[in-house]
Formats: sequence, C-alpha cells, structure tokens
Amino acid sequence: MERHEVPRESRLPAEDLEHVLRIFSALAEATRLRIALGLLEGEESVGRLAQRLQLPQSTTSRHLAVLRGSGVVDARRQGTQVFYHLKSHVADLLIQAFAHAEHQRLGLPDHGA
Repeated sequence: MERHEVPRESRLPAEDLEHVLRIFSALAEATRLRIALGLLEGEESVGRLAQRLQLPQSTTSRHLAVLRGSGVVDARRQGTQVFYHLKSHVADLLIQAFAHAEHQRLGLPDHGA
C-alpha cells in the first residue's frame, strides 16, 4: 500500500483534526460500524440495510444520520427512498483496518517491518 505523508501534529490544520475525530468517533460505535461495513458491498436503501442487518428501520436511520453528519456516508434520494453509500476514502480506511486486525490476529509482521 502506498503511504501518504501526514503532516506533523504541529502543522495539522485544526479543522482536519476535528474531521478525523468525527469519523473515528462515528465508527467507534458497534451498530454504526456494522452499518458502514454493510455499505462496503454497495449502495443500499435504509429499509434494505435495516432488514439485512436485522435492525429496526428507525435505529438504522438514526445511525445513518450520525454517519452522514460525520462524513462517513453520503445519500441520494430516489422518489420516496433514500439510498446511502460509503464514501470511498472511508471504505479504504475500513478495508485497511480489517486487514490490520487480521494481521494482528494471525501474528503477522507489519509490512513496513
């Protein structure tokens, strides 16, 4: 994986730091993480996502609102339905996080080691 240069904390714009904190805070809740993982497979309507994850639609909608507000997902309306999708950078972040978790679980060395 290509490494990106991240500014040192002293040069990191405060608004970028706040945005990163909002993303990680939103994903730190188990139901929201499950919803985000469910959207890795592609765009879903609220109802279909709720059904697939076996969650009440109201719960799913409430968590999707938090994910949207934090910049994790985006939505589009088609008639009376709202379809949500995971933003591509967040999808990449989740894929990398789970790859890291697998490496940890299997005791594999870091790619940089």
